Amino acid sequence: MLENVAGLIFGMAIVFVGSLLFVNAIEYLGFRFQLGGSFVSATLSPLFTSLPEMIIFLVAIFSLGGISGQEIGVGTLFGEPFMASSLSYGLVGLVAIIGYRLKKRQDTVLEVSKHLVLPYAFIIILFPATLIPSLFNSSIVRYGFALLFFGAYAVYVILTVRTKNLESIEEAEDPYIGRFVSHLTYGGIVQLIAAVALIYFASTQMVASVKAIAEAIGISALGLSIILIPAATAIPETASAIIWTWSGKDTLGVGALVGEKILFATFYPALGLLLTAWILDIYAYVSVAATTVVSLILLYFVYKQRIPWYAMLSGLAFFIAYAVIIFFRPV
Repeated sequence: MLENVAGLIFGMAIVFVGSLLFVNAIEYLGFRFQLGGSFVSATLSPLFTSLPEMIIFLVAIFSLGGISGQEIGVGTLFGEPFMASSLSYGLVGLVAIIGYRLKKRQDTVLEVSKHLVLPYAFIIILFPATLIPSLFNSSIVRYGFALLFFGAYAVYVILTVRTKNLESIEEAEDPYIGRFVSHLTYGGIVQLIAAVALIYFASTQMVASVKAIAEAIGISALGLSIILIPAATAIPETASAIIWTWSGKDTLGVGALVGEKILFATFYPALGLLLTAWILDIYAYVSVAATTVVSLILLYFVYKQRIPWYAMLSGLAFFIAYAVIIFFRPV
């Protein structure tokens, strides 16, 4: 048990280091190639930071297999957006408060680009739709919705690419590896690859430890996938959001989390619909409801381009209530 806890802490530490390298590299490359802040944070960043979730999903489906494998795989898909909407947003809100108190930020209000309205609108419309195929025992319905979600993600990427020239990232810090190489662009690319590799290997260790701990204390496969695994694998994007928010780059910070949720409202459910029977229970429905409510709250403030700290903290109540249900009433 203690060995698994130590492995979990070690994995978290390495993932955080990888996230530091990742944020620095992706920010520099976004500036170097004149990509928009919303495009970098809400499209590029999540593709890299969601690697742990992709690994878990595929391992659960193809290695574990059976009902438990599908429960863990599908549960991870629903648990990750819930974790981003509750715990991750709450931590970012706390960072804004602490940063203001330590005079690292000018205020506790996150000033964000209005272009983030797009991903929030996609989530509010599409994420609840992921529940619909479970109401029909039909492979045709599942495959039809899979095509719908793949298409929706393609449309989202096209729309963000079209808006990338409407805003640019301010001058960014040179990549850390630039101290050892002369060509900063190539150095940034190498650092990005190294950061992703760190996140990948550390997350694998971390997830194995989380699974072992959960089994030792008797948590169900559903509880494992919705609470424990997303809590661990959300570290890369949460760390990215915290780092950006601490430095006052609020669009990047909020965008890193909402971009992650876009993947889990479109691309990943599409994979799940193709590879599993998509059998859901009350936990999935509750997580979708909570995620949608928090997203609606954030959409209102994003439209105003100012998110107060208490709006970011609103999801913590959902997280606490959900954690109590999972750990004190396991199924």
